[in-house]
Amino acid sequence: MAKLVFGIGLSHSPMMALPGDRWKDFAVFDYQHPALYDEDGNHVNYAELEQKRNARYGEEMKDANLIKQWQDMRAAFQRLRRDLEHFAPDALLVIGNEHGGETLSKGRIIPALAVYTGDTIISEGAINHPISRKDPEIGRLMAKGLGMDGNHEWPGSSDIAIRLVTSLMEQGFDSGVIRKNQHTLHGHAWGTVVVELMPEKQIPMVPIHLNTFPPNQIPPSRCYDLGRAIRRAVEEMPDHLRIGLIASGGLSHFVTDVDIDRQVLAALKSETAEQELRSLPRHRLKAGSSEIRNWIILKAACEDMQLDWDEYIPVFRTLAGTGMGMAFARFS
Repeated sequence: MAKLVFGIGLSHSPMMALPGDRWKDFAVFDYQHPALYDEDGNHVNYAELEQKRNARYGEEMKDANLIKQWQDMRAAFQRLRRDLEHFAPDALLVIGNEHGGETLSKGRIIPALAVYTGDTIISEGAINHPISRKDPEIGRLMAKGLGMDGNHEWPGSSDIAIRLVTSLMEQGFDSGVIRKNQHTLHGHAWGTVVVELMPEKQIPMVPIHLNTFPPNQIPPSRCYDLGRAIRRAVEEMPDHLRIGLIASGGLSHFVTDVDIDRQVLAALKSETAEQELRSLPRHRLKAGSSEIRNWIILKAACEDMQLDWDEYIPVFRTLAGTGMGMAFARFS
C-alpha cells in the first residue's frame, strides 16, 4: 500500500520571483487592477479600496520592510527544500490552479478538476503579465524564477496519475484527464515548485489542475471532500510508494486580507478544522484568494498529521493594502 508521508503548502506569484526591492513595481498595475475585492466581497477600484482602508499601509510598504519580507520568504523556501530532501518521496501530487485558463487550451476548456497523465511535463515558455510587457527585464526575472523562461521538461508519472483519476471517479469526483501534446503547458503554480524545491534532483510530479474561478469552481466544503478522496486514492495504490502532496497558491491576493489568512492558518492546527474550512465564506475567496481552496484540500488530505511549522508573510505594496498573504507550511 502506498502512503502519503507529508503535505506542503506554499504560495506562488510572479512577484515572488523578484527581489524585495522590486515588489513595489507591481503597484503600478495595482492602481488599475481589474480584480480588486474588499473584505465584504465587493468589487472595487483602487481609489475606493484606498479610501475604505484609510490609506493605512504606509509603513508596511516601505522598501526596508519589503526587503525583510523577501528574506523571510527565501528562508521559508529553503526550509521547504530541506523538508523535501528529508522525506525523499517517490512522487509528488501538486495541486495548482488555472489562472483564467492560461494553460489548458488557452481558456477554451476549463474543467473544475483535471489530472495530467503524461510522463513529461512541459512548462509554459513565456510569462504574460502587464508588468513584463512594460519592462522586459522584469519579465525575464519573473520567467526564470517561475520556471517559465523556456520550454523546460520535468518528469511526470502517468501510472500514478491514472490510478489517481480512476480512484477519484470511483469516489464520485468527475475528473478530467489532460494528455500530453505540444499544446499541454503548465504554468507557474507548478513551475514554482520545481524551481524553489527541486533545483537539482527533480521528483516525478503529477499536476492536479483545480479551477478556482467562476462559474465552475468547486465549493470549499467539496474541496475538503476532495482532499480526503485524494488521500484514499493514494492509500489504494498497490505499490509501497512514498507520496508527497503539495498545495501551490494563496493565500489572499490581490488585496491582502490578514483576517481570512489567519483564519485559514488557525484552522490548519485546529481540532475543528473540518467545520472551519468547510464554512469559509465564499465572498472572501475571490480573485487570487480563491486559491485558498488548494489549502483546504491539503488539510483534508493531511487531517491526521501534525502541522510541524508554518510561516505567514503579509505583503502590502500600496497604501490601500494590495499585495498578497504569503504562506508556507508542512504537515507530517
